[in-house]
Amino acid sequence: MPRALVIAGCLSGEKDDAGVAALVDELAAAVGADMTLRARTGGRPVGRALPDVLAELRSGGVRRALVVTTHVADGRLQRAAASAVRDAAPGFESLGLAPPLLAGERDHAAVAAALDEALPVRPGRVVALAGHRGPECEAALAGIEGALRERGRGDVLVGAPERLVARLEGSAPKVLLGPFLIALGHHARREVLGELARSLSADVWPHALAELSAIRRLVISHAMSSL
Repeated sequence: MPRALVIAGCLSGEKDDAGVAALVDELAAAVGADMTLRARTGGRPVGRALPDVLAELRSGGVRRALVVTTHVADGRLQRAAASAVRDAAPGFESLGLAPPLLAGERDHAAVAAALDEALPVRPGRVVALAGHRGPECEAALAGIEGALRERGRGDVLVGAPERLVARLEGSAPKVLLGPFLIALGHHARREVLGELARSLSADVWPHALAELSAIRRLVISHAMSSL
């Protein structure tokens, strides 16, 4: 019986995202997917919404599916994905939803270790990583910053864009700005690497978390636990 893998998230800018392309290929191989589809859970109205994709699979006779989101935290969009999966479940024999990237303290430690390796200390430089707004997301970002401090990385700030601007205001360090997002989509490219970088006069780290192999392994581990 075929199994479908649905990659769900804000997919507006992922066409040329090598990290997400690698993640999709590795996820499909790990879960034994016979087909892979993408769905939108938020952001700009580009692409099909998750409920529509699940309805299409059900009407096409697919009875086993796994949804993996590109969400960092268990916030509004992850809850919306969970609701869509619950609503569609009666039409499937097996329909699962993987946890978001930061589902527990071990995830914080693993992600902090990956960032520590990818962004080594440079004298006189502050690394600022911008993620999504919202209480759950911002709490998760604070947890990552705390995990990085435990590794001796007090030079890394992680937070929503407005909070990063406020924390860096009045100081004049060299700032390296990057997105704390799994995908290098519209929000990352335009708002973080564009508008925010200009406001901070920052150099940019134009990469998504999915480009880091340790992050992909963590996402795959969450997916496998949901089968």
